[in-house]
Amino acid sequence: MFAACFRFVLPEGTDWNAMRQLMKERSKQFIKLPGLRSKAFLLDADRREMGGNYVWETRESLEAYLRSDLYLAVVRKLGEPKELRIYEVPEYVDNAK
Repeated sequence: MFAACFRFVLPEGTDWNAMRQLMKERSKQFIKLPGLRSKAFLLDADRREMGGNYVWETRESLEAYLRSDLYLAVVRKLGEPKELRIYEVPEYVDNAK
């Protein structure tokens, strides 16, 4: 498995309540996304940051997402991420199961 951690910095004056609503609306697009095991939407209004932590079954599925229309739409809306880090996930604990 592989994790991808994205961080975007948004401009001053961002409507954070609108961003929370956008995250809620967009979350539906990630349901049953091929290869995606989990996604957490992240927001820190004090630092003007938003992003996501993703866990993918394979590196290939992660890379396919980075080429997808879904990801490219995010980049069009928010700009390139300030940070994108990819990690191997040698073990994954899911307490929800």
